[in-house]
Amino acid sequence: MKKTPRKPRHAPQAHPLPPPSAELAELLGRLATGDADARWEASMSLMKVGDAVAAEHVARLLRTADDVRAREVSAWLLCSLGDGKPSIIDALLQSVEDTSESMDVRGQAVEALGSQRTMVPALRERVLGILVELLEHPAAELRFWACFALGAFRHRPALPALRKVAQEDERVNPGWWYVSEEALDAIAQIESREYPDRIPVHQRGRAAS
Repeated sequence: MKKTPRKPRHAPQAHPLPPPSAELAELLGRLATGDADARWEASMSLMKVGDAVAAEHVARLLRTADDVRAREVSAWLLCSLGDGKPSIIDALLQSVEDTSESMDVRGQAVEALGSQRTMVPALRERVLGILVELLEHPAAELRFWACFALGAFRHRPALPALRKVAQEDERVNPGWWYVSEEALDAIAQIESREYPDRIPVHQRGRAAS
């Protein structure tokens, strides 16, 4: 069967990056092309490095890696490595908006956006606006993670939209729980209330037995 070529992703950030150290270059290479075990070990090491140069290179890998799992893990790493820099936010937003990208990568990028707490005000407002818009996206995965991110930001203007999702959304985010439940948790977080520990839908029968 002929392979359908994937649409090209956005170009990586145009600004030059500081060259990685030999150690960082080796970790990035394992993240980009290694097997699952090598990628996991590289991820743990990159989290320990945790500096701005590593974050910038991981953000670039998010937009350029050929392997979809490398891009997904890169987005996941930016939950911890990202520091709200415009170049990192730009890479995450490009992944979110890239319709040729895997939904796993796009959802992980939305989650990572919710972890960026030091953005300049104008960029923060832009991100929050996009997250609110995502509450009406056709994909349950993006709606789910938009709820999560808005709760993490404690964005009170999103409460009416989140209440609508909590009342009307009947979809499940695969591997997780109902989008409506995540909306309820986001509302509770914004209102400084406790919310329950959720059990993924596919595990609920086993938990009850």
